[in-house]
Amino acid sequence: MDKELVFLVVLDDSSEIMNALRYAAQRSAINKGRVALLYTFETLEFSHWKAVEDIAEVESRKEAESKIKEFENFVLKFTTKNPKKYIMKGNRIECIINFLNANKFITNFVLAASAKESGSDHLISAFTGKQRSKISVPMTIIPPNLSEEEIDKLS
Repeated sequence: MDKELVFLVVLDDSSEIMNALRYAAQRSAINKGRVALLYTFETLEFSHWKAVEDIAEVESRKEAESKIKEFENFVLKFTTKNPKKYIMKGNRIECIINFLNANKFITNFVLAASAKESGSDHLISAFTGKQRSKISVPMTIIPPNLSEEEIDKLS
């Protein structure tokens, strides 16, 4: 049996995230694969107030779950397979490296570039620069100037 193709999209609040999601969802539908959604949030340090830190983490997780649900609904417009959903706490780049190294089922890492500097461009710079040797999965970068129709044709 062939290995299921799984397209990882790291979620953020950028407008270009929808391009990455669209591409990943279309590719997974065509290839009978699946989308994996990873949401990361920073660790909040309230060393003197552990209870405050715990409350902040619970709130961050609830927000992450809510946002993942929105993105999941978008993915389901293109494919019938529910995406795999993951939430990690910590430095975003370290989370991605750890996630990819621990989850060898991921077959493609999808990022979308921004027309202006944004969070995903930071990831693109990291994984095409200093961090490139720390991951061993192909990466697809969706250019910022593609229309939905052009993304669909790529899929």
